[in-house]
Amino acid sequence: MKILVIFTGGTIGSTESGSYVSPDSTKLYKLLSLYKKRAKKYKSDSNIRNIEFDVLSPYQTLSEDITCYNFRLLSECLNKVDKSLYDGIIITHGTDTLQYTAAFTGYIMADTKIPIVIVSANYVLENPCSNGVDNFYYAVEFICQKKGIGVFVSYCNTGDCPKIHRATRIIMHQAYNDDVYSVCNSYYGYFDGDIFYYNDNKFAYNTANTAQQKQTNIFSVPKGSSSSNILVIHPYPGMEYTLPSEDVKAVLHYTYHSGTLCSKLPSLSQFSKYTCSKGIPVFITGAGLGVSYESVRCYKDYGFYVLPVTSPEAMYIKLWLCIINYKNTSEIVRVMQEPLADDILLSNN
Repeated sequence: MKILVIFTGGTIGSTESGSYVSPDSTKLYKLLSLYKKRAKKYKSDSNIRNIEFDVLSPYQTLSEDITCYNFRLLSECLNKVDKSLYDGIIITHGTDTLQYTAAFTGYIMADTKIPIVIVSANYVLENPCSNGVDNFYYAVEFICQKKGIGVFVSYCNTGDCPKIHRATRIIMHQAYNDDVYSVCNSYYGYFDGDIFYYNDNKFAYNTANTAQQKQTNIFSVPKGSSSSNILVIHPYPGMEYTLPSEDVKAVLHYTYHSGTLCSKLPSLSQFSKYTCSKGIPVFITGAGLGVSYESVRCYKDYGFYVLPVTSPEAMYIKLWLCIINYKNTSEIVRVMQEPLADDILLSNN
């Protein structure tokens, strides 16, 4: 068994010194050492995996500092790898932007024939509360047990069993909480001890067949700016809409949990007139599941595009990739509303 580990920094690759946590290049090999100690502790000698690890590191940074430039570095690193040499790839990452890098990897590696698993940690590895070694351990187990191909995230929430998530399904952390969840509880599967079980949630549709389904990679990652050229808007009471700057190519508008936003603001009407006049598409994410309130009529009235039920953070990455791969607005709209790399839930197909 041979696994490539790509280190990019984050808490799992950092050291706490004084009042701050900073990336530490020595953590690259400490994680592997701690993994081997954990395996020896919980497995019998006959059950310890015989694994050869190779290591790459395209960059080392705290995940809150990444930009679209880092996505490109990761893409270049993955594309240079001869994947036929490996049974799987593990990418270490920070938790702050885990959802974005996971979705990015899920899209650009949609046609991967081996499992690629992203792992992170809630605390530095020396902290006894850290889940970093467990997250890595179960990523290795998932690869060795050959339970799926594609891009995934291995993460164990506090007090919960280790779970494997589809990379394009995870959603943003809640404030002051380091737990990871998939949209609509659609995580891929979980471990009970070293035994893996597929999730039977109706949104997950995990079977041995769908786990191995073929995907098509339609995105490339050309060189360019570190900016996405996307304006992201979150609703809040009393908000005022400001007009997009000239470099904005699309708008991603979040909603409240019920898929709504305030439709009675005069500035919303002005905003929609401006975006229409400039040919800037406005996409609504977070709507489309359950009962629709009368306030959502404004989406149709203003020409906004409502996206299917999926991770809003994945939709941000997908929209960025659409902007750099498609120049025609109609093409961007079409691809944004189609299921790609398993980002859209089965109930909406």
